[in-house]
Amino acid sequence: MPADSNPQSSAAQARRLEAVYEQLSALLQRPDVAAGLRTAPGEQEWSALEIVGHTVEMIPYWLDKCQLLIAASGEPPQFGRTPDAPERLAGVALGSTRNASELVSQLKQVVVMAAEQIAGMSEAERSKTGVHSTRGALTVAELIESMVVGHAEAHLAQVQAALQGSAN
Repeated sequence: MPADSNPQSSAAQARRLEAVYEQLSALLQRPDVAAGLRTAPGEQEWSALEIVGHTVEMIPYWLDKCQLLIAASGEPPQFGRTPDAPERLAGVALGSTRNASELVSQLKQVVVMAAEQIAGMSEAERSKTGVHSTRGALTVAELIESMVVGHAEAHLAQVQAALQGSAN
């Protein structure tokens, strides 16, 4: 299967991450959703801007873990975090204090860096492994898929759902 037709190739993962940015950017700039950007759709749920704040934080967090796995020699490193990890919650808090244009700008910077990093990884780097605290053994490619790209796509869907009631 050619790399371009494999949705989990490094080039495709980079493009998918860029697509998340493009869709979030367009959505957050729509006047018809502005009133709902800070409104959580329910109890124990994040607002659209809090989700974007978390996304800005989580992409470099998980790519740093990829670099840890790539640099490791010997036993595969263990990694992971809990839902109440301070850095994770700080990303959510960031979203609650920034305006949409600031978050879109930060997200663009993060995604440009991440897409370049993902697309530039060799197959040897992508095949390095580590042990996630709850998911078990993962390659760098699997980590990128589940914790960066797939995670960002899930948050895009979450933002879309959160703002669905706000659009006129």
